[in-house]
Amino acid sequence: MPELPEVETIRRALVEPLTGRRILLAELRLPRLLLGFPAADFSAKLKGQKIRAVIRRGKYLVLELDKYALIVHLGMTGQLTAASRDATENPNFHKTVTGLQKPVGVHPVDKHTHLILHLDQGGRLLFRDPRTFGKLVLVPGHKWREHPRLSKLGPEPLEMKIAEVVPTFPKDSIRPVKALLLDQEFLAGVGNIYADEALFLAGIHPRRKVKTLKPAEKTVLLKAVQSVLRKGIKYQGTTFSDYRKPDGGKGGNYERLMVYGRGGMPCRICGTTLHKTVVAQRGTVFCPLCQPLASPRKKPV
Repeated sequence: MPELPEVETIRRALVEPLTGRRILLAELRLPRLLLGFPAADFSAKLKGQKIRAVIRRGKYLVLELDKYALIVHLGMTGQLTAASRDATENPNFHKTVTGLQKPVGVHPVDKHTHLILHLDQGGRLLFRDPRTFGKLVLVPGHKWREHPRLSKLGPEPLEMKIAEVVPTFPKDSIRPVKALLLDQEFLAGVGNIYADEALFLAGIHPRRKVKTLKPAEKTVLLKAVQSVLRKGIKYQGTTFSDYRKPDGGKGGNYERLMVYGRGGMPCRICGTTLHKTVVAQRGTVFCPLCQPLASPRKKPV
């Protein structure tokens, strides 16, 4: 599932081709992706609306229009592609052995393309989602921050003041610290990839109970979260499976991961074999030497 760096990469790539463009036609091909708004009215409400801004909140993208805001959640396999109306299909667009099509470059409008925004000046925005876990929400006005899906989100990790977030760690929680990082009400936008990477960078075992973390460890962990997210954005996201940039290209962060997806391989720091397990119902990779389960003990005097 695209996480904060992937969604931010998509946002940055869409700002120029979308901002200021007017929607001529909104073609919703799979109405069940639209939540809380009559699908029959969707196209009429968007027709003629100008895209004023492209914003990210956590893992959500928001298109601010004249009178509405269109919220997009990519789910597990959602892809957004900006392409001109006369763009030719890339010959590298192919089917994998699973049958799911992976776009490389400009992809065609196919059975998995569920929303097409036809824009002025010959532009288009395509929303493609083979597994259809993505969601669309149309909110009247610009009060999208108050929508139930977004209002409950925690602080933005790259904008947070660490000294203010440290006290919000639940003091008596027996949850694994990784479960807390995945909680979108604690921090918005952190998912499985960057939780593993941040815990490794901080030297904290993913199964450590939250209540065992010392204030200094919490600070180190939050700084590690910011560091791995910035790295992910710098290299335009992690393409592990379905994630693609709006031009169809892959992100460049996969080859730079320290632990995620590397179970059974040697630690890049100490050479110890990385362990793969399940924490918070998610596949988890860690280094047993760099990330000891027990918190460091003081040496006897």
